[in-house]
Amino acid sequence: MSLKGGFLLVTLLVGSIASPIEDDMSIFFDHTDPSARIVGGSTAGQVPYMVALTTGVNLRSLLCGGSLVTSRHVLTAAHCIQGAVSGGNLVSSLRAQVNTNRFASGGNTYSFSRRIVHPSYNARQIKNDIGFLVTSSNVALSSSVSLIALNFNFIGGGVSTTVTGWGRTSAGGALSQNLLQLSATVVDGSQCRTRVAQRAQDLNIRNVPPVDPALEICTFNSNGRGTCNGDSGSPLVRAGTNQQIGVVSWGLPCARNAPDMFARISAYRSWIEQNIR
Repeated sequence: MSLKGGFLLVTLLVGSIASPIEDDMSIFFDHTDPSARIVGGSTAGQVPYMVALTTGVNLRSLLCGGSLVTSRHVLTAAHCIQGAVSGGNLVSSLRAQVNTNRFASGGNTYSFSRRIVHPSYNARQIKNDIGFLVTSSNVALSSSVSLIALNFNFIGGGVSTTVTGWGRTSAGGALSQNLLQLSATVVDGSQCRTRVAQRAQDLNIRNVPPVDPALEICTFNSNGRGTCNGDSGSPLVRAGTNQQIGVVSWGLPCARNAPDMFARISAYRSWIEQNIR
């Protein structure tokens, strides 16, 4: 939760990027903080579809996570893409890092030629928080770099999931240099809406947008375990299938005994298929 200009805002899960974007305190987990990672997670194994979105020339800074859905399309959160725009264009140092569990080193690097943000993205309400970054060249696929399948089925409560990311290990903590993973269970939409509103009230967090179960999936592990700054845009995967069902979007910072919210893949099937043809 960030207090700026007299307004208390739920913050987005973005990492950091150079000024002036650092001055933009958005809606989830510190839209601007250079440190971010999954809270209470464990070290991930090989995740061949995982993408680190980084900026900087000599020193790489984490912006967000993403997933490789075609050899040219990285799926991420719309607020991550908007956070990487300066002067109407993507910042020139924005890169996709693949084939590595360390966002700051190793692997293969790709630049981007364009961005695709969902036309109904609402930054204020954090709705339709989904988009693509299109690489300038084909990402080379291999045994350690592969595409993730998208699951367009509506996912209800009780489903087991896994999320991976480099976000903060605690609110105000440092970014994880190594990729982490966290298991969690999908929370029924109406229950999630009630729980998020109640926890926001308990924590005295104002201006929290309502959960929309048609557009968002909620997951919960336990108090002290959840997503945090820097995890935005990372993929939520249905356990046992390796199919992506959501994109890290927003929540109450960080792992404060409340569900985390993800853009629901099934809500955007037509738009996704239209844009990755």
